[in-house]
Amino acid sequence: MTTAVAIFLYRRPPLARRLLSLLQAERPQRIWLVADGPKNRSEEQLCQETRQEAEAAVIWPCDLRRVYADTNLGLRKRLESGLNEVFTHESEAILLEEDCHPEPDFFPFCRSMLERYREEPRVAGISGNCFLPATARVSTDYFFSRYLHIWGWATWARAWKGYDRSQWSWPFGGFQSFFPGTRQDETNYWNRIFKRVGSGEIDTWDYRWLSHLWSEGQVAITPGQNLVQNRGFGSGATHTVDPSVEVGIERNGRLHPPYRGPTKIEADSGLDRMVFLNHFLRTEGRLPLLPRLFRSLKKRLGLV
Repeated sequence: MTTAVAIFLYRRPPLARRLLSLLQAERPQRIWLVADGPKNRSEEQLCQETRQEAEAAVIWPCDLRRVYADTNLGLRKRLESGLNEVFTHESEAILLEEDCHPEPDFFPFCRSMLERYREEPRVAGISGNCFLPATARVSTDYFFSRYLHIWGWATWARAWKGYDRSQWSWPFGGFQSFFPGTRQDETNYWNRIFKRVGSGEIDTWDYRWLSHLWSEGQVAITPGQNLVQNRGFGSGATHTVDPSVEVGIERNGRLHPPYRGPTKIEADSGLDRMVFLNHFLRTEGRLPLLPRLFRSLKKRLGLV
């Protein structure tokens, strides 16, 4: 089966050009370019240049499909409508935004996992991101997680089509409704996030999608090494505007087939706890004092 690659574009031509150049070694046979439109006249040229750069970088024989918005839909509506279009025609796809740049091992890993778990409804998707600390011990090449990170990922139409965006809601019992017995800091974090999602203060698609997976009892595949770099932090970003944020990417090794996985399809609560502390709390700047001091010392010593 030929796996399509969908690229989501907006207004950053250099990032789009770099991403598509990275695809030249992979040479996918079918590419979807999904682009949002400009918010105002000042963005018109940037949006147009981004599309042109992406198209010009495809220099191999390829079925190139364009899904371009004339006006600005916003991140959530553009991603959701773009995924709807892609999965109307594709049974599975590898998905990248213009600022998410894959390492060489990303595509082989995604293709292998898409094939291995194609008929497994408990698995919702494959992430290219690993936010475990460098010191974490992982006995397999990948693990199952409650978190599906989307800075480069892959999924099947069966998973995406099961998500009814019009019926999204956060349960009355909050995070504990999904994961009883979770520690209070994690419970508070997610209840705080989804309160803002429910009020419209955070208007993005990925949190809603993630809570849908929780409601269905589904898990995601996370590689033991990080396979995608997010190059989009800075003033041109929609949400990741602070370039000084530490996101917790510490594992940048290689990942080679055959990929050894867990024997049971269930989230690894111990590794997920490490991801929560090393990525989610760290990104928000809410790490406890001792871990903050320890990381600061390691940074000063050049160990991270």
